[in-house]
Amino acid sequence: MTDVPAPNPTPGVLQRLGHVATSITGPWTFRNALMWIGLIAFVLTVRWLLMEPYSIPTGSMEPTLHGDPRFLRGDRIAVNKLAYGPRVPFMNKRLFHFSEPKRWDIVVFNSPDPHAVHPTLVKRIAGLPGERIHIADGKIHVNGVPVEPPPELQSTLNYTTQLKRSKEDIQTFILQMIQRDAFPAMLNPTNPGVRDLMKELNAIRGELNGRNAGTLDQAEIDRLFKGLSSLSMYIAGELFGLEQAAQCPLRYGVQTEDEFSLVPPNCYLVLGDNSGDSADGRYFGWLPNDNILGPAVCTWWPIGRWRDFTGFSKTWWGKSILYGPPVLLVAHEIVSRIRRRRSK
Repeated sequence: MTDVPAPNPTPGVLQRLGHVATSITGPWTFRNALMWIGLIAFVLTVRWLLMEPYSIPTGSMEPTLHGDPRFLRGDRIAVNKLAYGPRVPFMNKRLFHFSEPKRWDIVVFNSPDPHAVHPTLVKRIAGLPGERIHIADGKIHVNGVPVEPPPELQSTLNYTTQLKRSKEDIQTFILQMIQRDAFPAMLNPTNPGVRDLMKELNAIRGELNGRNAGTLDQAEIDRLFKGLSSLSMYIAGELFGLEQAAQCPLRYGVQTEDEFSLVPPNCYLVLGDNSGDSADGRYFGWLPNDNILGPAVCTWWPIGRWRDFTGFSKTWWGKSILYGPPVLLVAHEIVSRIRRRRSK
């Protein structure tokens, strides 16, 4: 009687995962493990010492940099982490200095505000150590003299001393008041304009009918506010401005006292290009040099917004970085094909 070979058992989940892993990493050998450890160490060293990519999560640097927290929507920039000198890993401390930040440099840094929503920020250098800074008439005044930005930035930079109050921001503020059922005590309930405001807000509450305002799109919000009078919108806007000023006071570079106008040694004033919508150095204060990770070199994603901020792409070393890897890859493929043909 002929023995029938037993069928191979169906591979389990762990075995299938192992096959997938080895198809990516190669065989699990000591030599291969050393290769991967070396590759990971190389990547980490490059990210710590030379270059690292960052995303732009908000619109505070519009129109220079587009911000969007969604996946692959906002601009991606490359940061030169060696330009100002190497830093101690995981610490706000620079080992030594190569060069100093210059006015109008775009820099990436660890926010000095411990409560920042985004701990890593991107802003532009506006004030240098030892300068007396004052923002007026849309310009930076250094020691009483207005400083003109470079020609390519003159149509972009217009610095303000207060944050903007857009219609959408005021609508969101009103919806939050309605949902919290918390109206400022400063409102005089006997004032006719305030009485009309309360009546109109109660009507919006009725139309909401318990829905979470965060689930509404802008078209639904606009429909809700169709019955809100211009006077009510004005009053709500003033309330929003007061709350905004209390939560995010703009003092540095705005007020004239030394504490808020004189940049300390080894510190900088950094501002967003979208001045009316940027919680920047005017709010969190002077930025220590050690917090700066490095200057933005370029926008590398999306492809249609590629932009060189430093002129490196016109240097020989910049061209080597940009075009060297793809040229080497193509050359390697050509040589491999020639060798395969000769070996046949």
